Order: sequence, then structure tokens, then C-alpha cells
Amino acid sequence: MTVTSRDTSARPKVPVIERVAGGALAKHLRSEAVQELMSGRVDAIEVKCVRGYIGQASMYAGLRLVRMSVHPPLEEEALTFIICHELAHHVVGPRQRHSGAWREACAELVREAGERGLLSEQRVAQGVAMVLDGTATKFRGWPEEAEEQLSRRDEHRATRLEQLREQGLRRGGQVVFRYQGELFHAEVMRVNQATVSVGPPGSGQTTLRVPFDRVLGIKPD
Repeated sequence: MTVTSRDTSARPKVPVIERVAGGALAKHLRSEAVQELMSGRVDAIEVKCVRGYIGQASMYAGLRLVRMSVHPPLEEEALTFIICHELAHHVVGPRQRHSGAWREACAELVREAGERGLLSEQRVAQGVAMVLDGTATKFRGWPEEAEEQLSRRDEHRATRLEQLREQGLRRGGQVVFRYQGELFHAEVMRVNQATVSVGPPGSGQTTLRVPFDRVLGIKPD
């Protein structure tokens, strides 16, 4: 794979600020190829440990920042794709969100990452397709991995629903669940594929959808 010639001699290094021990992630961010990909497009990278996101682009005091989480641990090509995703937000401006302009910018960054040897030809093709034609808001793994995760998720949901039905889950019955730190019980209005639609007993109105895993038990009649 041929690397496109680019003059990076005048580009400064992008500081990697480790709020937690960055390990393999920080090492990847400091690698020459990733630094060249990031240089001029972001002012600093923060390494954190959060569960709400894997990567996040933001502005702070006029600085272009990208935050990357060490959780969950990902292989280098997945990290590179996420870096491209976040850099594209700064290329087009955060207000563009996942617009057409963002998609084009991200696709171009994915291609450049391939030219720099950070992504294989297969991953470049998959990445470009995901960005231009797929769901762009969150990286759920490469296509084959995402399909496997969805299969495991669906299997888990089916198992949990069977358990709840054995415990007496039914329309018109009541379930116990925790919401915003408090314990509630509500009437089951409908059993969906992944959630239970519930509402105040006797109201006939749905006010909340509770995922199967959030249902703590079935209230006896």
C-alpha cells in the first residue's frame, strides 16, 4: 500500500494527556502515523476512562479537543476508525454533527488512514461504507463483529423474556423495577421485543418502556 506524500515537517506533535493510564491506546495515539493523521486537525487528545462514549470531539477555550476512553479496550484499527470519526467533527465543525459534509470528511480521513498504513484495504472499504451509507452516530464494531453482537443481544433478550414469562409476566399484571434510583411498580400495558410498556395501575396509559434487564420482579396479583 502506497502512502500519499504529504509535507508534515512543520506540523507540531499533538499532545496526548493521560487522565488515566492510557496503555495501548496512548501508545497508538503517540505513534508517528496517528500523529501525522491528527496533526493540524486537533489541538490535544485526552485519554480517560468513561462508559458513556469511546470517542468525543469538543471545543474548550478555543481548543479543538478529542477525548478517547480506554474502556472498552479495542484493537488498533477500531481505534483508528474512531479517531477518524472524531477528527471529522473538527474538520467540518462540531455543529455539523453527522451531516453529509461530516460523512464526506470522515470517509476521506478513513482513506488517508489506509494510505498511512493504519487501516487495511478491507477496513478502509468497510469504514467508508459505514460512514457514507450506515449508522454513523456510534461505532458498534466492524460489520462482522456488530452482527455477532446483535445476535448475542437478541439471544439474551429472548432468554430474559422467557424467564419473566415463567415468573408471571403478562399484560395487565404488574412489574417491579428501579427508575432514577427509586423502586416502582407499574401495570404492564404491552410486552415488546426488548421492553415492557408500563403505566400507572388502572390508568390504561403507557408512560415508560422498561428494558427486560431492568425488571426486578413480578408483583403478585
